[in-house]
Amino acid sequence: MAMNNRPIGVMDSGIGGLTVVRELQRLLPGEDIIYFGDSANCPYGNRTTEQITQLSKNMLQFLGDQGAKTTAIACNTISTLVDRLIPCFDYHIIGIVSPAADAIARDGLREVGLIATEFTARSGAYEKLIHAHDPSIEVFAQGSPLLAGLVDRGDFNEEEINAEITTQVDKILARRRVSHIILGCTHYPIVEENFKKCYPEITFINPALEQAKAVQRYLAEQDAFSPKTRGTFTVCTSGDPQVYLNVAKRLGLFEPDDAKVVEI
Repeated sequence: MAMNNRPIGVMDSGIGGLTVVRELQRLLPGEDIIYFGDSANCPYGNRTTEQITQLSKNMLQFLGDQGAKTTAIACNTISTLVDRLIPCFDYHIIGIVSPAADAIARDGLREVGLIATEFTARSGAYEKLIHAHDPSIEVFAQGSPLLAGLVDRGDFNEEEINAEITTQVDKILARRRVSHIILGCTHYPIVEENFKKCYPEITFINPALEQAKAVQRYLAEQDAFSPKTRGTFTVCTSGDPQVYLNVAKRLGLFEPDDAKVVEI
């Protein structure tokens, strides 16, 4: 199959990567998208490196078998391990941390907060990639053990979600009263309005848009844009497809052409 007609793969530990699909559909509406969310094993941020690596390889293999011309790893936790995943596959893979770090440096911020899973926060991936541009930028990272799981349930319990947001963001602000905070887990932009309601004075940075732009740049370099005006959208998950349909509607995505359980 010609590269132009092959789909874009998007993968995440659960529903969070649908925020990347939203940006891809805005930028590249003609592209076919195959999404895999591993909700049966979510959240990844509380797992070991070995577990995350193997689960991620399973998803990447599945999407490669579907003919993906590139796959966006729409999960910050998995993207901290992208350097060990890329050599295992013969098709193009784009993480989410690097494009976001590039944007932070490009925007000239001198300090920034980061709320992410515990694994992502501990990894130091954002600090490393931001400091590669400018070592003087200060990054104040805080891991949340609960928020990704609370969002992935799909019931959006405002009391529980807001309690976890304020608990973790207050820890960042106790160290530095930053004006910008990176939403370092793709689950978090699904409840971005909760963040804004709790902290209206803070600008929250969504890395999903930067990753979608990176996909767009890659397809332009490869002259691999789809000739269609409206692409298909397929949801595959190890969890409950109905949760994905509900969140897709909440985010204003194109209605999925198919949503199914897939075991990998």
